[in-house]
Formats: sequence, C-alpha cells, structure tokens
Amino acid sequence: MRSTKNASIIFGVFFVLLVFFVPEIGRAATVESTLNVSVSAIVQAPPPPEEPDTIVRFTGLAYPGSELTFEKNGTFLATVPADPAARFDVAIEMDPGTYTFSIYGEDVDGREGPVFNISVTLTSGVTVTITGIFLGPTIEADKSSVQVGDTITLLGITIPDSDVDLFISSETVTSYDTGSDNDGLWSQSLIAGKDLLTPGNHEARSKATSNGGEVSEFSKTVAFTVTDEEKPDPCEFATPGDLNCDGYVDLVDFSILMFYWEQSNPANERADINSDGIVDIIDFSIMMFYWTG
Repeated sequence: MRSTKNASIIFGVFFVLLVFFVPEIGRAATVESTLNVSVSAIVQAPPPPEEPDTIVRFTGLAYPGSELTFEKNGTFLATVPADPAARFDVAIEMDPGTYTFSIYGEDVDGREGPVFNISVTLTSGVTVTITGIFLGPTIEADKSSVQVGDTITLLGITIPDSDVDLFISSETVTSYDTGSDNDGLWSQSLIAGKDLLTPGNHEARSKATSNGGEVSEFSKTVAFTVTDEEKPDPCEFATPGDLNCDGYVDLVDFSILMFYWEQSNPANERADINSDGIVDIIDFSIMMFYWTG
C-alpha cells in the first residue's frame, strides 16, 4: 500500500516538472537556435562610368557636291562630301591634345579652292564644335594673257544663289559685283583696255556672301597680263601659195585659188600670188611649185 502511495507521489512530482519545465526547456532551445542563425550578402561595387569620347565637329559651307579633305597637323584625317547646297557636317573622334586642322576641296570642275586652317585644343571627354566655316570660292581666268580689246573671263564655283565680289588688283584695286547660279557657278567677263584693265600685270580673287549674310574666306589669287602689242600676222612669213597660212600648200589652198579663179583684185589678196591683179594660170603654176601636199 505504501509502495503504491510512493509511486503516486513520484509520478505527481514528475508530472509537475514536466508541465512547468519542459516548455521552458523548449523555449530555451528555440532562443538558442534563433541566435545562431546568420545572414550574409556580397554587394558588388558598381562599374566605373565610361569615359566620354573626345570629339571635334566641323560644320560649314564649301562647293555643291564636292569632296572635302580634312588634315590634322599636315597628315590626312578624313574625306567628307558636301551636299547639293554646299553644306557639310562631320564629327571625328580624337585623342586629347592641340591640333591644327586644314580643310580644302575641289569643285565639280576640278578647280581647287583655298585652304582653311584652324588650331584647336581638345580636352578629354569634351565635344568641340567649330561652326561658321565658309570656304572661299574657286577661281580661274580663261586665259593668262589678253590683248587690249579682247575679253577675259574670270569664273569659279561657290554656294548656290550667293553674291560674289570680284577684286582685280593692279595699280589700284577694283571690285565687280556678280552672283552665282543654282549650281554655284559664277563668272565675270571684262574687256581688256577698259574697266581699268590697262596694259600690265593683274591679279584677281573673289569672295561670296550667302543670302543669310555669311561671308566666305577669299578665293585663291589668279594672275593674268593685259598687252597692247599687235598680234603677229600669221601670213607674214608664209610661203607663196600657202593661202590660208597654215604652213602647208595643199588642197585647201587649191580650193581657195579656185574660188577666186579669174577674179580681178580678189578679196583675199593672197589668191593673186604674183600680184598682177588677176587670179589665173600663172598663180596656179606658182602654187604647184611650192606644193607640199
């Protein structure tokens, strides 16, 4: 009986311990487990920003449909086309530094224009834009020497529909106003001996002004001479029978002789070879003597 009672007491005590202490042991285990958990993460550093490009940009006016050459410090850099309105726009990536850029081109007729030079310092990551470039017109003279009374023409190409000023330098500077057509072609004809084109050496150059008031650089300079010497007579030393004075006595001269055959005092005095007042068999005989064929 006592054993049974003792067993009951022991069981009761165990039950009490189980009720009050087991939850606490569980909670203690839970807390210990929570404190041992750790979370870690590796955050990648962002890549460094890319260095912006160093760029030089050129915009301006040249000649319609032309090919422009760009150089840096005297070496080839790029070839750039101009559109039908003579505009060009190009951006070129460069290393930082100081450069002298040269720009030049030919018009569609092969005339070479003047060279435009500019020095620029480029800073790393910066775009430098050069605007307002306006290459001078191309220019040529249709002859290098002109006789008093004859005509000389100065011509070239610039932007379409622009005003062109032509400057002639001799003892003084004289200017002439003209303009370019839809294709950019301009020309000015002058009579030697007039318009202050006195005998002597002369130089000509030009510049253009757009409808918006932009003024070009000067063109290249061309030189020409006005002379008042009499033209040599090509027949002065010609052989008798050489009626057209081409250095030969041939069928051309025979045809001229036949045209004036048996005429007195012919309009072409050389047809009367012996100068006796009539074109006849004697003149024919002289022609045959000098015949070259």
